[in-house]
Amino acid sequence: MVAGRFLAATLAATGLSHATSSDGQAVSKDFGPSVQVAKTRGPQIFNAVHDSMRQWGASLHHNGMSFFLATVPEGVIFHHGNNDERSPDDPDWLAYEIEHAEGFARGGRGPGGGPGKGPGDESLGHTSRRDESPAESKGGWLHTYRTTRTMRYIYIDGMSGGKTTMGTLDSQDHLLRQTRTVRGGGPMDERQRAIEICALCKDWKLDGAVRMEAGFEIIHCDFYDGLEEIQAMQRPGSNSRGPGGGGNFEFLRGLSERYHDIGSSRTNIDYSSMVSAFFFPINLTNPDPARPDLPRLVNTTDAELEAIRGYLNTTIAARLNDPVRPVDWQDVTDIIVARYADRLQYMAEKTTSVSEIANELKFLLTVYIDYSGKDGASEQVPAAIDRCTNFFLHAVTPATESDKMIYAAIQTVTSNICTTLFNVRELVDGANSDDADDSEATMAEAVAQLKGLMDDLSWARFKRCPPCGVDEVCFIPMWPMGTKADYDSPSCVNSSRSGRGDSEGYWGHFGGPGGPGGGRGGKGGPPRP
Repeated sequence: MVAGRFLAATLAATGLSHATSSDGQAVSKDFGPSVQVAKTRGPQIFNAVHDSMRQWGASLHHNGMSFFLATVPEGVIFHHGNNDERSPDDPDWLAYEIEHAEGFARGGRGPGGGPGKGPGDESLGHTSRRDESPAESKGGWLHTYRTTRTMRYIYIDGMSGGKTTMGTLDSQDHLLRQTRTVRGGGPMDERQRAIEICALCKDWKLDGAVRMEAGFEIIHCDFYDGLEEIQAMQRPGSNSRGPGGGGNFEFLRGLSERYHDIGSSRTNIDYSSMVSAFFFPINLTNPDPARPDLPRLVNTTDAELEAIRGYLNTTIAARLNDPVRPVDWQDVTDIIVARYADRLQYMAEKTTSVSEIANELKFLLTVYIDYSGKDGASEQVPAAIDRCTNFFLHAVTPATESDKMIYAAIQTVTSNICTTLFNVRELVDGANSDDADDSEATMAEAVAQLKGLMDDLSWARFKRCPPCGVDEVCFIPMWPMGTKADYDSPSCVNSSRSGRGDSEGYWGHFGGPGGPGGGRGGKGGPPRP
C-alpha cells in the first residue's frame, strides 16, 4: 500500500492551505485551481487523463474526481432497453454496447443499472411489470438509435455509474448536485440524480452525461432531440436469462473489448476542458483507513464544492465557445506509459541480476545523455534528467488553464520516472560485480526503488492479465460484479467460473461477487434476471 501512503501524504499536504475550515464559511478569494496542487497530485491527474473512456483503468481508479466535455459525432449507434415499445419521455440511459441494453430489455434488471433502472427500479419514464406473475411476464423492448447531429455531453470519470458508498458517486452528489444524503428514488437516488444532472446539462446547453459502470452509458436528457430510432424489438421474457445472469460471460466479453478504447471515434474527449478536484487545495482524504488510495469528497466544505462547481460552469461556457483545438493529453500519457510501463515492471519483478537492470537502463536513458561534453561532467546527469522529463511534452503547447494543470501533472510524473531511473543507474553502475554481498544489496535497493516508483505511478497497465485464451476474458471488478480478490489480482476467466468461491464482494452492500457464468450475488447485491 505504498501508493496509498503516497496519495494520503499528498492529499494531507495540500488539504486546506488556501481554503477555509469546515465551519461553512466562504472560501478565500484566491481559492481556485493551482499548478502547485496539480504537481503534488501528478499521478492522480495523469491517471485520470490516461484512464478516461477506458473500462480497465477507470475500474481500477474508480473514484473519479474529474469532468470533461465530450462530443459524440453524428451517426453513432446507441441502445436502450425498457418495458415499452415507446421511447422514454423523460431522462433515461443509452448504452454503448448492445449487451448492456439487452439485459434491461429481457424482462430483467440488467448487469448494472442505468438512470432509474438499476436493482429494484424501473425505467424513469414508463411503468413496471412488477405485478405480473413470472409466467405472464413478457420480455421488454430493445431500442436502437443513431445520433442525427453532433451531441455534447459532460463526461464524469471513474466508475460514476456504480451505485456504491465507496465514493463512486461523490463527484455527482457532493459536487454537481450539492447533496450529501441519498434521498431515495431508485437505487441510491438514481432517478433523482438523473433528473438533477439533466437540469444542469440544460443550463450548460449539453445533451446529458457520460458515465461508466459495467459498460459505458449516457444519461440522455431528451430522447426526441438528436436521436433517430432505427428499430424497437421485443425480447424474450424473464425466463430467458440475458446479460447479468447466465449470459454474464458474453456480456464480459463485450466489455473487455472496451477495456482500453471505447471504439473508433464514438466519443471524443476535450481534455483542454478538464476540471478536477485534484486541481484544488481541498482535503480528499478517504475516511476509510483501509483505502487511502481512493479519494473522497466527504471532507470538503460546501463553500469549496460550490466554488469548484462555479469554476466548472465557467470552464464549460468558455470551451463551448472556444474554437481552439483541444490538446490530446491522453495521447501524451499513452506514449509515456508505452515507453516505461513494461520495462519498469520487468526490472522490478523479473530481473535476477544487477547487469540485467543496467542493460535495460542503458537502453532507456542513453538517448537523453549528451556525450559531446557540452553539459560538463557535473551537469551531465541533471541535464539528461531534464531532457528525459520534458521529452514527450515538447509536442504540446498548453492553451487553457486546464492544459496548464495537466502539463504540470505530467511533468511531475515524468520527473519522478527520470529521476528514479537515473538514481538506479548510478546505483547499479557503482556496484562491485566481484562482491556477491554488494551485488545482492545493490539489487535489493534497485528493485525497492523501482517498485516504489511503480506504486507511486499506480498505472492500470501494471495490473493487466497475461494474454488470455480465446475462451477467456481478463476479469476485474466492474459494478456490480467482482470480488476483492478480483481487484487485487485480475485474472483470465472463462464461462464456467462463477465468481471466486466465497471471496468477499468488492462493492460491499450494493454489489456482489457475480462474474462469468452468472455467479451468486453477494449479500445485499443486485438480484439477477
